Formats: sequence, C-alpha cells, structure tokens
Amino acid sequence: MSIQKFLYQNVFWRSVFYLSAFVLNILIARHFESAISGRFYYLVNLFAFVTLVASLSIESGIVYFSSSNKISGRALFNFSLFWTLLTGGIIFTLVNFTALLPASITAGDNSYYLLLFVCGNLLITFLNGLFYSANKFRLPNISAILINLLLIVIIFFVDKYQWLTNEKYMLLYFGSFFLQGVILSIIFRINLESKPVSRFPAIPKIYLLFKYCLIAFASNLVTFLYYRVDYWFVNRYASADELGNYIQVSRIAQMFFVLPAILASVVFPLTAGGRRQEVKDALLVISRSIIFFYSLACVVIIGVGWWGFPFVFGASFSKMYTPFLLLVPGILSLGSLYTFTAYYAGKDKVIVNLKGALLTLFVIATGDAIFIKKYGINAAAAISSIGYLVYHIYVVSIFKREYNVSFTECYLLKFSDLSKIKASFSKRNNTQ
Repeated sequence: MSIQKFLYQNVFWRSVFYLSAFVLNILIARHFESAISGRFYYLVNLFAFVTLVASLSIESGIVYFSSSNKISGRALFNFSLFWTLLTGGIIFTLVNFTALLPASITAGDNSYYLLLFVCGNLLITFLNGLFYSANKFRLPNISAILINLLLIVIIFFVDKYQWLTNEKYMLLYFGSFFLQGVILSIIFRINLESKPVSRFPAIPKIYLLFKYCLIAFASNLVTFLYYRVDYWFVNRYASADELGNYIQVSRIAQMFFVLPAILASVVFPLTAGGRRQEVKDALLVISRSIIFFYSLACVVIIGVGWWGFPFVFGASFSKMYTPFLLLVPGILSLGSLYTFTAYYAGKDKVIVNLKGALLTLFVIATGDAIFIKKYGINAAAAISSIGYLVYHIYVVSIFKREYNVSFTECYLLKFSDLSKIKASFSKRNNTQ
C-alpha cells in the first residue's frame, strides 16, 4: 500500500476523532467556565504526567519492533496487558498504603480518576501502536469517536437530573479512557492471527524493547515537560481564571499539532519498516505545506479571535487573544517539525530528538521562572514560542546537513507542491 493511502486513512480517522475531542473540550469549557475547567484540565495534566512515567514510552518500542517484525504482535499485546495490570497494582498500593503521591492527585475522588485515566491511557497507547503497526487505522479511532460522542450527548443533561451531577460526569469522563482501552484490547484479541507464535517476548527481546524505550522515554518525558511546564508556573503565579484561559490557548495550539502528529504516526512505522528514502522525499513537501497553510489559518484566527474566543468558549475566556498571538511562531515551528522527529525516531536516532527537546526545555523552564511571575500568561506564550523555535532550528539544521537541502527546500512552498497535493487528492478520489 502506498504512503499516500496510509496518510489519507490516518488523517481522515484521526481528524474525525480530534474534531469530536475539540467539540467536547468546548462544551466542557462552556459548562464549567474558565476557573473550574482550568483546574479540571490542570488535574488532567497531572494525570497525564503520571501516565507518561508509568508507560516508560513502551508504545514507541511497540511500534518500532512490531513494524520491523522483530517481536510478534501477540507477544507485545500480552506484554501490554501485563504492564497495565502491574501499573494499576502499583498505583493502587501508592494511593491506599503510602503518602508518596501529592495531595492534589489523591484528594477526594481523584485517586479513582487517576487509576481509570492511567490504566485506560496505557491500554489505548499500547493498542493504538499495535493497530497502527498493522496499518489498521479505523478500528481504534472509531471506538474513540463513539465514546467522545457519548460524552458530548451526556454533558447536555448534567445537573438536569439528580443522579447526573458534575462529579458524576467527571467520573464518566475519566472512566471513558478505561472503557476505550478495554474495547481496543478485546478487538485486537479477536483479530489476532491464529498461527503459533510466542505468547510473551523472550527475555533478550524484552531487554532490547526496554533499551529502545528508555531512550524514547527520556525524549518523551522532556517533550511533555516543555509542553506543560508552563502550566505549573501559571498555576502558581496566576489566578484560576487566567489558568483556564491559558490552558484553552494551549489546547488550541495543540489542535494545530494534530495533523503533523497524524502524519508522524505514519512516518514512524514506515521509516522503521525500511522505507526511509521514500519517506525522506515526502518530509520536505509536508513541512513546506504545513508552514504555508498553518500561516493562513493563524492569520484567520488572529483576525477573528478577539471576539471569537469568548463567543466559542464563553464570556469568561476573554484573555485568550494576546497569548494566542504570541504563540503563533511556536505553532508554525513545532507543527512543521513533527515529521522530522518521527523520521529520526524511525531511523533509531532518537538521540537527535532528545538533545533538541532538552535544549527546548531549558529555554522554556528558565524563561518561565524569570518572566511569568511578572508578565503572566503573555510571557508564558512568548517563551513557549521561543523554545519551539529553538527546537525546530536544531533538528532541521541536522537534517539539512545530512541531506544537503537548502533553506527554500525546507520552508518555501512551490507550485509543484500544490500540484502534488492536488494530484494526490485526485488519485484518492479516483481510487474511492
């Protein structure tokens, strides 16, 4: 199957999923307003950090070793279930028998939310890796879309019935991750091939899996921190209302990263599977196209954002415009970088991504510590943009040296690129 077909399938289904997630995010923001939704998403951010630590980025190893057929899908599936159960047992022990976790995570019902969120997301990321390695994009995305649609419908009835309170909706929200993980596990188990293969990775292969994953984990941990470290600074120095506004700006920026992340999820397994030259030739076209079309999209949002943000999210989100404006250079820098980092990960050169991410984290954390206390969420957005730009320059400069490409090849869209995109859509429509 051609790379174009892989990209189209994944882009379509992931786009529908992220659209449903974006609509759900808007409804949550409008229902709970800026102060409460900000605290809610701040809690989600803490849970996501725990999930990242618990996963050790095993999903990266799953994609790499499954795509390259170095470890069977059945063995990786069984290992995924084992790791999720082990993680769930450790979290249960920490919550109930120790005081090692911070009170913000374990207070009230948060401990139940934590267990559902972490175990559910581990299953989701592990199983998505297995499905994507097998070039199956529809099944995992359809289940996620249906669950999001269910949450969208339910939120309209919150507080209209005595049994459906805000607290109950939060339980449904965090429980939905676990439900999706279970559904994916059942679907994958049903679709497993019956041919006799190892039911669990051999010890030497587990060693190789962890050797690869720990490098990827270091990179992903740093990536998570440079994405979210500003949340902690804003939470400490700004009001709850400003935190809610800033998190929504950050989430809008993350929507711009959806398409590059989708493309990267295809680039990674294809590169790992040996189609490096074919993928490399497509990277520059993708990067140029993203910069061009995202620039147009950002100009449109800047034109309507002053009144558009409060209109969409609610009157309490009136402080989003300036932070978004300052974050635009970062959106363009990081959005056009995703496929490059996926390419180096697929080449087993995660160290390139790790060095760039560490440099970015240093810039953002240092800038946040110095400027957010005085200049608030505007400083947080500007510093993130600077950090993302530094990351982009570092990785792309390495790529340019390796393949001797010029500045215009990386950044300036060509008429031939538009022709290729048009031809790709025409070919896709003819195929359909």
